[in-house]
Amino acid sequence: MTDTYSHPYGNWLYSTLLIAVITPHLAGCNGGSATAQNNTNTTTPAIAAAAATPTTAAAAPSVNAPPIAATVVSTTPTTSQRFSLVASSGQVVNPSSLNQDKTVSVGSSGALGRPEAQGADMTPLTDAELAAIKTTTPTAAARIIRESIIGFDSRFHVNPYAYPQRAVALITYNGSTHCTGWLVSPDTLVTAGHCVHGGGSKGRWGTTTAFRIYPGFSDGYAPYGYCQPREIYSSLGWITAADGDADVGVIKLNCAIGNATGYFSYFVAAQTDNTAITINGYPGDKADGNQQWGSTGIILRSTPAKIYYDNDTTGGMSGAPVWLQHDKTAWSLGIHTNGESLLSPGANGGTRISQDVFDLITAVKELP
Repeated sequence: MTDTYSHPYGNWLYSTLLIAVITPHLAGCNGGSATAQNNTNTTTPAIAAAAATPTTAAAAPSVNAPPIAATVVSTTPTTSQRFSLVASSGQVVNPSSLNQDKTVSVGSSGALGRPEAQGADMTPLTDAELAAIKTTTPTAAARIIRESIIGFDSRFHVNPYAYPQRAVALITYNGSTHCTGWLVSPDTLVTAGHCVHGGGSKGRWGTTTAFRIYPGFSDGYAPYGYCQPREIYSSLGWITAADGDADVGVIKLNCAIGNATGYFSYFVAAQTDNTAITINGYPGDKADGNQQWGSTGIILRSTPAKIYYDNDTTGGMSGAPVWLQHDKTAWSLGIHTNGESLLSPGANGGTRISQDVFDLITAVKELP
């Protein structure tokens, strides 16, 4: 894979034509598996309209939230059905019933203890399993991986043994490296929608038993074992139309490993542009997806549903947290979903944690 990318006009024109032929959607750093589909970066008027609805004071957080956190919550129920919460079992929850009275969810730095006591499977990986993790099956667009490196490759290796890095997890599917996820409660993991469902009416749900979640995985070592889904969720917009604005996935785990690793705070940001951020994930071009890598950068621009940044990312990092450090706590304001596209040249992108996305994630988090 190529770790650098230059931007002469001729190369850009060639790349855009190649992408247009390969796929109508570009997710340059999303396809860890054949189950992952590409997404667009379109923004619909529904989200923009929602931002202008009447507001009320948000429930006060118990910790000091970042200065850019929203301090008001919409009092008008969401009308866009694309943010209906959908489970792989077929259950659909209307977005109007998901509305929360807050814009901030506070995380935890975790505690020392035995991971097996939290329900994690601590069985050591076999040589065959380790070999399988080093295998990826990218989508056609993900093969144009160089477009996710913005100029010089500035990613750095992370030893994920401290918080919040240990709350970032490698997701495998049928044993192969697939995506990245991050804990938001003891038993709830956030990722990209295309990591759990193929997207659109022709897409399909991943099989729950085929997923394994490895928090803090590094160089073949799983210090917190692995967990599996009890249920997987996404948005109606993603599973019916591959709507890039609604590219969000949530996994309810069969363990409470977040009590040991800790979990992220997440919030609705009132403004995001020029914010310094970090993205941590498991790129397939580094140690075959066996290591966690990070990238720092700046949010260059945003819409009510998307954020675009100059962090370097490649395949396997889909679903990673877009986060910042504040008051000794990790706060996520987005979900990394895609590389450069015709609509976002010179920037990678992710799903912004809007009020709609916040409510969807929180609804799963609060399930028993």
